[in-house]
Amino acid sequence: MSSQDLKGEAFKASLPSLLKQHQIFPTHALGQVFLHDEKVIQFILETLAPAPTDTIVEIGAGPGIITKELALHSERVIAVEIDRKFKKIHDVLMSDLKHPPRMIYEDARQVDYEPLLEDLKGRLLVFGNLPYYLTTELILTALQRFPGLSKALFMVEDEVSERLLAKPGTKKYGTLSIATRLFGHWRYLRTVSRASFYPKPRITSALLTLTPNEDESHKTIACDPSFHRFLTSLFQYRRKTLQNALKLSGYWLDDDFGFEFQKFKQDEQLSDEVRAEDLEARQLASLFRMAQFVRSAGLL
Repeated sequence: MSSQDLKGEAFKASLPSLLKQHQIFPTHALGQVFLHDEKVIQFILETLAPAPTDTIVEIGAGPGIITKELALHSERVIAVEIDRKFKKIHDVLMSDLKHPPRMIYEDARQVDYEPLLEDLKGRLLVFGNLPYYLTTELILTALQRFPGLSKALFMVEDEVSERLLAKPGTKKYGTLSIATRLFGHWRYLRTVSRASFYPKPRITSALLTLTPNEDESHKTIACDPSFHRFLTSLFQYRRKTLQNALKLSGYWLDDDFGFEFQKFKQDEQLSDEVRAEDLEARQLASLFRMAQFVRSAGLL
């Protein structure tokens, strides 16, 4: 296969043979499956609708098919890929671009994005085809590292979409749904069939967008790793009463906290039997603020 083939439509049509030619094989441990359905890729581009002045961060570039399409629409693409074996394909594929993407071969959770995102002129868009085993970590990382994003579009396993959209009182309601709900609004767009990927996974995927809300205080808490830890600790005891869950998770240490907690319950009109999983995201944010206030005031 010639270099010219790598730069045209033949690349999309022959992804399996291209990978085989370069002795590149998907790594199961990294959850590698690569989208090569042209219609779905076009749908992604239409959903993001990038302008030339927008900055796009792609989490998990893989062989770079989508990366190149993004770079044809935006002058500033930052593509993160943990697996350096794809570099030899990227070097050829991106060589004819007027504005080639910035390729970063690191773990997306560890990248220092701040210097890369200086002097933003347009919107900040984030796209990621996320492996199942890292979906929660990568989405929470996106909240922490991209508080100024305008829109995020994620490809996730369809089961994960149920957790993202989960409501209070349901089994799948937890840290991921609560933090992202405080940050913004999820919109479920469509499913993506197994046949759209190589190698073909066992599950169906889904595309969802996350659009930030305008409440800066909620967004700040949603991006705070200490809030994520608070939720994770609390929801270990989701079937306990909220009071017992706070005690078991280590956030209830003395009577001073108990006084503030009783006031919180009264303000929110909560019963003694209420559990963490029954609270709205807004209420959990208020509870977290209360815990922070008590600690900072030296009451704990």
